[in-house]
Amino acid sequence: MKGKTILITGGGSGIGEAFANILSNDNKVVICGRNEDKLKRVAATSENISYYVADVSVPDDIDHLFKQMADKNIVLDVLFNNAGVVEQFEVLKAPYSSAQIFGKVNTNLSGAIAITQLFINQANQSAANLIVNMSTGLAIFPAPILALYAASKTGFSVFTKTLRQQLSDTNFRVIEILPPHVETDMPKQIGNMTKGQTANDFANKTIRVIDKGKLEYAPGFNMVLLKLFRKFLPETGLKIVDKVTRKQWQGE
Repeated sequence: MKGKTILITGGGSGIGEAFANILSNDNKVVICGRNEDKLKRVAATSENISYYVADVSVPDDIDHLFKQMADKNIVLDVLFNNAGVVEQFEVLKAPYSSAQIFGKVNTNLSGAIAITQLFINQANQSAANLIVNMSTGLAIFPAPILALYAASKTGFSVFTKTLRQQLSDTNFRVIEILPPHVETDMPKQIGNMTKGQTANDFANKTIRVIDKGKLEYAPGFNMVLLKLFRKFLPETGLKIVDKVTRKQWQGE
């Protein structure tokens, strides 16, 4: 991937930061997120990285982001829908407010859909364009303790597949990435302290997969296991996943 202009949502940390650092070697990269200090820190590492403060859960922020880029004559070739939020969600123990629920679902689903539509509308339709959507292995088989995250990201996975079909006769290529456990702050927020891939390793492998023209990347043994649960043990598998994740993340 070279000579492109790329937007990475959630580019101030974690996997998004890793993508920005690697891709900025041969491309112009625009990152966005809520935390300006984090965005500034990433942008300071390369003259090819610029940033905008935008919360992808807020419609006005999304519209303003694309207006700002249009005002600067920025035309994007590549979109990484990377922003996401994860949380343990149990309605009987610690229910969220309606605003909190909408904010989290908007980040993982509605906001990403809105950004995708605006990206498509601003793109050069005659050139090769790329949409990379980060979903989750929980779209294959959910973890009950992550009900809100699994539901919203599964919706995004469905959107990705249907979008790919809608754009099948165009110059847009749509790729779905189902990350394995990657060592960032995000899994730590739910109590997952197990060892995983580094963000840089995962980003490098993902970019190589994209450059090979593949439309889906779901690495790791856990993905195989989740597919087996879905096919052969839907009810028992759900209980097993629930028990394992509670023990791992809550010590139950």
